[in-house]
Amino acid sequence: MGNTYITIGRQFGSGGREIGKKVAQALGIPYYDKEILAVAAKESGLSDEFLKSYDEKPTNSFLYSLVMGQQRLAPGVQGLTVEQLAANAQREAVLSVAEKGSCVIVGRCADYILRDKPGLVRVFICADHDARIRRVCHRDGISEKEAEEKLRKMDKARASYYSFHTDRKWDSAENYDLCISSSFRGPDRAVQVILDFCKQ
Repeated sequence: MGNTYITIGRQFGSGGREIGKKVAQALGIPYYDKEILAVAAKESGLSDEFLKSYDEKPTNSFLYSLVMGQQRLAPGVQGLTVEQLAANAQREAVLSVAEKGSCVIVGRCADYILRDKPGLVRVFICADHDARIRRVCHRDGISEKEAEEKLRKMDKARASYYSFHTDRKWDSAENYDLCISSSFRGPDRAVQVILDFCKQ
């Protein structure tokens, strides 16, 4: 039996991270979310702090990178913005962990990066707006107004990052094999749906 690569795109506050972890645990395979940054740092030589500062953030303008004086960080990377350096490092990290075998990867355009891999299952997790607000309020200890603003900013950032690096629409169903609302019978049911789908 071949490897299985499960990539999870998710709306902010939909529980995608929790679902991804549970799927990985159920299958006994590695889980990568922020862990991708550690792999990227180790393999690229870029610092953790640098990669975190550009993690799934929308790409700024070329002019911004020049003004910040970070256009040339290392030999051989002339012409790349700092955002592109970070994205390239994450891309190589995604490919690297996939080469090691089955895994679950959350975000970071992994569905696009691994698009030609046999055994790829591309999942998108969404949820009702009110459910997302409640989750973020509870998880982050913030008000509904603050959660609303955070949802708006994070979804916009993820959509912009994904679109820039893939030329695809982040939340478009046609880019995924399975789209699930975690509001329907909760995250555990979403986990089971993914597991059943993978078995088939």
